[in-house]
Amino acid sequence: MVTAPQQEDFDKFFTVFDGSSPEDVSHARQLWSSLSLLPPLESRLVSADIRQRLPVSRPQRSSTAGPKLIAPVPPSVPALRQRQEERQRYVAMADQRREILALLGRQREQRIQKELISVDFKPKMKISRDKIVKLQHSDSEMDQELVRQLQ
Repeated sequence: MVTAPQQEDFDKFFTVFDGSSPEDVSHARQLWSSLSLLPPLESRLVSADIRQRLPVSRPQRSSTAGPKLIAPVPPSVPALRQRQEERQRYVAMADQRREILALLGRQREQRIQKELISVDFKPKMKISRDKIVKLQHSDSEMDQELVRQLQ
């Protein structure tokens, strides 16, 4: 049998339905058995309220057999203005690029003209006779090789 101190221990841990009808006891048991305490959220590996995966795309089912024709929505006035401003900015950048390239081209032409003028006044490099002979031999060898390729 159960002694009085043991009975007190049981009363701490168990709920006893004394003096209740059997129907109330069964309802109470169902209620208490359906309730369970979940562990704290921090101790779970996977949280139910946090989406763990990206949603999977599923094909959309259409109610009609043919393809739906949706009329394009005309862009709003602020969107049109913004596009026009962007176009103007791009046109201005393109014009600036063209001007820069033209300036670089003019500067290059001027530099080439100055170099052509100063060619006559530059000191000539002294080439030894050995190098000249080698250059002539290499030129004649190249000419002979080209003739062979043509035949």
